[in-house]
Amino acid sequence: MRVGLALLAFALSGCLNDLSNAGDEPPPSSEPLAGCALTCHGADSTNAPPKSVSGVTDTSAVGVGAHQSHMIAAPTWHRKVECADCHIVPTEVGSPGHIDGDNKAEVIFGGPAGTSTWTGTTCTTHCHGQTAWGGTTPLPTWTQVDGTQSTCGSCHGAPPPPPHPTETNCASCHPTMEENSLTFRDPASHINGVVDLVDAGLTGGCTTCHGSTNSAPPKDLTGNTARTARGVGAHQQHLATSTWHRDVTCSSCHVVPQTADAPGHRDGDNIAEVKFDTLNPTGVYTTGTTTCSTQYCHGNGRASNGTISWLTVGPLACTACHATNGTGMSGDHSKHINGENMRCSQCHGTVVDANMKIIAPLLHVDGARQVKMAAGTYNPMTRQCSNTGCHGTETW
Repeated sequence: MRVGLALLAFALSGCLNDLSNAGDEPPPSSEPLAGCALTCHGADSTNAPPKSVSGVTDTSAVGVGAHQSHMIAAPTWHRKVECADCHIVPTEVGSPGHIDGDNKAEVIFGGPAGTSTWTGTTCTTHCHGQTAWGGTTPLPTWTQVDGTQSTCGSCHGAPPPPPHPTETNCASCHPTMEENSLTFRDPASHINGVVDLVDAGLTGGCTTCHGSTNSAPPKDLTGNTARTARGVGAHQQHLATSTWHRDVTCSSCHVVPQTADAPGHRDGDNIAEVKFDTLNPTGVYTTGTTTCSTQYCHGNGRASNGTISWLTVGPLACTACHATNGTGMSGDHSKHINGENMRCSQCHGTVVDANMKIIAPLLHVDGARQVKMAAGTYNPMTRQCSNTGCHGTETW
């Protein structure tokens, strides 16, 4: 999996000159701009560099380094890193050891990284794994901030070498992972010092009760495997690797339990509760008719207006969701398609080619309108096209 928590070596020292005439300046605290970032180090959203106490903002400087890479407000693959994980955070400017004159932050690890050491260029910490676990970069360089040290496999193999099982579907043993994916259902459970495993009684993990090659049916809870069974339906069509739409995971349509006994999981009715993710905020599944409605995913791209039967046999054509002749589409679609004989690829070149083939599945049905013209620009705020070569600035 990816690289975890490295040190947060943000320089908490060297502020003395700036604060000597501070008067009523507020003391440092955990709140950004409450003192630390205003006076000595940090930015608008965090007390961690950039900038450093010497005013440096380049990540190649030790005082800056990978601070911001760790201090992400809502990380998607690891627990949230706090300043206190790598430093003793002062409660006030005059706290012992804070401004000690050397302009260097003391790195004292806490939390999951408590047994780590800082060498001045890297850290030896369980957060970054071990070579023995199959990790390719267990000793990342603090000032190398290019993403190459935070890939799946940097800390441990995916999967790790024996005696770890060779199963590549991590979710079969680790309930915090999505099925057949390296996506985390619960990022806070990754690199937190705890290895989460499925209940010992469920020898096959989720597939003990439903699913086969992954946790999604077939089979369903009553053993059905037919595509026409409500408990089976289009599960595999959604979870399969797609050539034309963004990845769909179990959590896209369900609250995924972290344990077998999680509240609401085994509630006795043998019916899965459908709760759509933020891409489908108004989505509704009607059990009696096996129909998904007010869907963004199956809508025309303009609103959450799609309706489809859960038992519909795919694959779906482009026209299953939106008309390719411009009918019902926004702005001047019809004028350009019918009047100018333009192709979708001329304005959506990063997503579709001239033959109407999706070339970037992750950008399709992802909640965003991808406008990329061969020439010119489109401003989504003003809905204006400029410098297109076809015409001057026009409002869509």
